[in-house]
Amino acid sequence: MKLPKLLPTLALFFCLSIQLLLAQDLFILNEDSKCTFDSQRVDQLIKNDSLYEATILLDQALKFTKKYGFTKYEAKSYNHLGMVFSEMGNNKTAEFYYGKALNIYDSINDLRGRDYVLHNLTCLYLNKRNYTKFDSIYSIAQQSSRSLNSELFFLNLEDKIKNFYYTNENDSLLLLAKFGLNKLENTDFSKLNYSKDFVQDHLKRRLQYVYQYHEAIALIKLNQFEKGNALLFAIDPDDFKAKIESDKNSHRQLATFNFYKYRYFNEIAKQPDSAVKYLLKSDTYKYLALRDFEERSAKNGELIYKIIQTEDQLNSANKLREKDNKISQSFAASTIISSILLLTVIIFCFYYYKTRKNIENINLDLQDSNEKLRKQDIERLEFFSILSHELRTPIYGINGLATLIEQEQDEEKRQSYLSSLISSSNYMSILIDNVLQATRLKFETKKLRKKPSRIDHIVQSVVSTVKIAAENKGLELRYDIQASDDNEYILVDKVAFSQILINLAYNAIRYTKKGFVSINISEQKRTNAHVELLFEVKDSGIGIKEEHRQTVFNAFENKMFLQKNSSGSGLGLYIVKTLLKSHNTDIDFISKPNKGSNFFFSVNFELCEKPDRTIKVEENLNYPIENHVLIVDDNKINLLITKKNVERIPGFTCETASNGKEALTLVKKKDYDMVLMDINMPEMDGFEVTRHIRLFNPNIPILALTALNSAEIGKKANMSGMNHIITKPYNFEDFRSIVKGHLRPRIQTGTH
Repeated sequence: MKLPKLLPTLALFFCLSIQLLLAQDLFILNEDSKCTFDSQRVDQLIKNDSLYEATILLDQALKFTKKYGFTKYEAKSYNHLGMVFSEMGNNKTAEFYYGKALNIYDSINDLRGRDYVLHNLTCLYLNKRNYTKFDSIYSIAQQSSRSLNSELFFLNLEDKIKNFYYTNENDSLLLLAKFGLNKLENTDFSKLNYSKDFVQDHLKRRLQYVYQYHEAIALIKLNQFEKGNALLFAIDPDDFKAKIESDKNSHRQLATFNFYKYRYFNEIAKQPDSAVKYLLKSDTYKYLALRDFEERSAKNGELIYKIIQTEDQLNSANKLREKDNKISQSFAASTIISSILLLTVIIFCFYYYKTRKNIENINLDLQDSNEKLRKQDIERLEFFSILSHELRTPIYGINGLATLIEQEQDEEKRQSYLSSLISSSNYMSILIDNVLQATRLKFETKKLRKKPSRIDHIVQSVVSTVKIAAENKGLELRYDIQASDDNEYILVDKVAFSQILINLAYNAIRYTKKGFVSINISEQKRTNAHVELLFEVKDSGIGIKEEHRQTVFNAFENKMFLQKNSSGSGLGLYIVKTLLKSHNTDIDFISKPNKGSNFFFSVNFELCEKPDRTIKVEENLNYPIENHVLIVDDNKINLLITKKNVERIPGFTCETASNGKEALTLVKKKDYDMVLMDINMPEMDGFEVTRHIRLFNPNIPILALTALNSAEIGKKANMSGMNHIITKPYNFEDFRSIVKGHLRPRIQTGTH
């Protein structure tokens, strides 16, 4: 068919297509004979839940725009298709269409269209609760809206406020809500460039209500009840309901709005009648929200089925048209061959381009990976440099103080040097334990060993551990524990919880040059079986800037912004946060630069009875008057320390062995009541010695005494036949309790 004969046919088809679309109100023919896309028509269909009709119209609009090269309207069609599928809850399809629209707007440099799609994406990711993608697109969307002076800036801000509300980031929620209200107050809405038609006063008033509503909730959640409730009751309920009725989550918001009023009258005002009234209102809106969700889900299921069915029909119709076109058109053999050859060349070029692009992407990924590894190496080197410095400092202090104690004749000064020596030793012990703990927690889940204890005993032990470090810096060390019944005990892992408080206290001391450090414990709530306690560690130190909030709890990273102000390893807060996960809680802080910080967390403890400290002995059974212990260790200093600690326990004597073979010989010859076994020894380690002893003496208690501490060591100890592991360094009281607790009762014969 020749071209002159085709032109009238094409013109007729074009006119028919225009007339068809004009009849469907998706395209409007202007006075200058130009077509424009009618966005209001689609918006109205979506608002009326006529999603099926909107999908059909947009499908026809896409075919028309693609055929005649109306790129801008093609992008609009994709954007509205994204809105339709988002309304259905089909988020994956909606994201796909928004992506196509965004690509087209970028290619034609249409900034307003791009701004509208970015806003729709923030709404989509917020509704999906995909906060990672939301955060990445939000900053881009706000930058776009700010540059265009668009009203979408405030709508995006509303989405960010809801994001903080959903994730319970109440401090951030409060700050952003206040910022939004201030921004609204100082913005002339008549001068904004609107993306679509809005009633300006209605929009501004709605946003004021939403921002104020979230500010009130944030204040209440942060225990600022007076301010929060005042803001909440300042909102006109009828006007608020009218302004947010277009929001599909309006019933949920109204339910929450009335629920917090119920809490005020029930918990603060103590007015039961008013409390019941608002509780009923809240429950009513909750029911309406649930009903809306169920109706929307059912309707969306039917719509998706209809759309799929319609797409199948359209595909079938397209196939029939293609078949008719093939029959009606006859091409010369040379044209077909040329077309095939041309297509082959295009495919080859396409795949060549795609392969080259993939290689370039792989190279870029490798470069990024290498850069990340390089940065990690730098961070590790910096960490080990810091760790080396941190170890050398107390070692130097220990060596120097030991020399001063030897040379000093004044007993008071000798005692002062001894206190500083103990402080340096404690610090080095905690530092090494933190390094091992950080490595272990990265690969293992901390299992708590809960025993009855009093929280005031734990806190007093912590205070005595860090007291010297505070005194050396001239700081006032305070602690305040809410009074409780002397017979009230809780189940707690004393070692793990002490480590949490010690790290927080040392962290506060490290970053405080003058003033105070305080540890406060108060009761939050209680039941018959549980009590929830709030722990706060406050200081008057250098404080933390808000932009560093995300990094202070990260191992290695948190040194980068505090290195000029501290000398720590950067592991304490990371370990605190990780250990608190085992307690099913988390830590947060409030801080002002140069004013100080307040780290706080709450833990729900199980209440228990006071442990019975008396030892019940059956008739004719008793512990021997003298308990004889064998200590096995290849290190002479460790052997001496352990021997002195055993002899401090009333009724205990001991012998020593410097290797495994000597220990085996002694256990076979003598009747010991217990063996304290080192693990790392030459020739025969502690595990092997224990296995040999168990062959001829299966009952004697064997306790491992080692600086190693991991799940793997515990497993090996258990398999070899050891009864318990005591980790060095240890507290003498804990050591004595463990040793006496593993002693076997036996018949008293009067001789050993």
